[in-house]
Amino acid sequence: MKAMVALIQREYLEHKGAFLYAPLVILGLVALIMLAALGTDRIGPKMALGATHKIFEMGYLVTSGLWFIYLMAALFFYYADAFNADRRSNSMLFWKSMPVSDFRVLSSKLLAGFTIFPTLIFLAMIGGVILATGMSTIAVFRLASPVLPDFGMLLASAGQILVFDVVFVVFALLWYAPFFAWVGMLSTFVGRWSIPLAFLIPGLVGAFENLLFDDAGGPRAGYVLDYLRYRAEFVPEKGALETQIFSLQPFDAVMQIADLLARIDWVQLGGGVAVAVLFVYIASEYRRRMIIA
Repeated sequence: MKAMVALIQREYLEHKGAFLYAPLVILGLVALIMLAALGTDRIGPKMALGATHKIFEMGYLVTSGLWFIYLMAALFFYYADAFNADRRSNSMLFWKSMPVSDFRVLSSKLLAGFTIFPTLIFLAMIGGVILATGMSTIAVFRLASPVLPDFGMLLASAGQILVFDVVFVVFALLWYAPFFAWVGMLSTFVGRWSIPLAFLIPGLVGAFENLLFDDAGGPRAGYVLDYLRYRAEFVPEKGALETQIFSLQPFDAVMQIADLLARIDWVQLGGGVAVAVLFVYIASEYRRRMIIA
């Protein structure tokens, strides 16, 4: 267990640029943009919503959504790099001399993307929420009839959204685990060429399916591409979240989490996690048998 923790800490030290420094830079830029926006007269008049607390909630939700997109993109590029980083940095012989298996080393990279890196993004998201709160507060004063909401209610809304965000991201990471492991496995084989190949290989497989097989009763894009489209969308059906965004009722994390859990395809999620573990195992065996230094 101590070895795994040390390996995850190592991943943090080697990749904190994307998950620590970059979010801090983004927060700084957002703060500057907000300050510049406050110098215009375009914000307040356009925010005439029915209830001022919804302005804050929408700010929290938009901030959460943007950080979620950043996390998914950063993790994809992280896995495309991390599985091959030891070889590129000439530290492969050192790690092969340690009493740690290749499977454990690569597993630590997979787990780092599911633990410490999302935690750092959540901290950045909280910073973004604080900025959004300040921005929304000033914007409310620019309404025709400014009425500040109860800040205790705002804190409760922020807490509810944060709880929902944590649950959402946990299951989203599990849902997308095979995609991350896929690009990581390819990285073990071909290095940074894994990024285009991660899209090219499935695309070619789907194209060959459409050329070689003609199933009039099948999906229009073919079974492979149709399945990948389905797996690329986490709970794609419209649910209670969209309804509540446009409702005047305060955000209800319990209702949203219950709706989220009800719409998850648990068989696909469990199968995807198993496939991710298989990809990591294949990558570790290739690394153990074929990569000397």
